[in-house]
Amino acid sequence: MSVGKREMAVISCVFLFAACAIPGKATVEVAPAVKLTGPKVVAIMGTRNDVVIALEDALAEHGFTFKHYQNRDRVTAPAGQVKAGESVTDNTKYAIEVVPDIFDRCMGGGFQLKSLRVSVVDRGSNELMLRSTAKGRTEKCPPTSGSIFHDIANVINAAWQN
Repeated sequence: MSVGKREMAVISCVFLFAACAIPGKATVEVAPAVKLTGPKVVAIMGTRNDVVIALEDALAEHGFTFKHYQNRDRVTAPAGQVKAGESVTDNTKYAIEVVPDIFDRCMGGGFQLKSLRVSVVDRGSNELMLRSTAKGRTEKCPPTSGSIFHDIANVINAAWQN
């Protein structure tokens, strides 16, 4: 390898490492027109994976509690019977949908995310109330950890009427 090619290879490696080492930060794409109301009890849509658990932990610091999402659509049954698996007690006003695209896990337990989309939906009107997106390194990704989960939790908490 000539000196020029070797220098280019080193420079390329430095840029690749720097791109992977950038901490992540969340941005808000859709903000609620009015404050969200009611208790901080939300239904979590989809599979409860490690990314969802990390977001739940960050939200719990703001006093949120969680229920597993149950579809509110009811199938009419004879004599008012409840179908198996149907919930009659899930009365959360809002649901949170978490859609992660994970590139890799970090040594500290965090994530290198290609993308993360978190949406808060009003279950009564099916209206999108809030959407936040992020990419990059999350908390627990030393040496350049981001603050993605706490950023999103702070945005959701700030949207709530206290």
